[in-house]
Amino acid sequence: MKLITIKMAGNESELFVLRSKLESEGIKCFMKNEFTTQVMNYLPTGVELQVVDSELKRANEIINQIEAS
Repeated sequence: MKLITIKMAGNESELFVLRSKLESEGIKCFMKNEFTTQVMNYLPTGVELQVVDSELKRANEIINQIEAS
């Protein structure tokens, strides 16, 4: 199982809606650096929304639908 970053943001709140939509479609999501940005918010790290590589195509289709509307 390999995790692929599909979206990056400055903090986790910017990714919550997208994460909720993907998970409602049955796609398991992971947030990389979620707690790092909460504890050490002075660091220039971002949060990464990740999915399993086998779900990448489906996740991108959903993202494209969201962006098109």
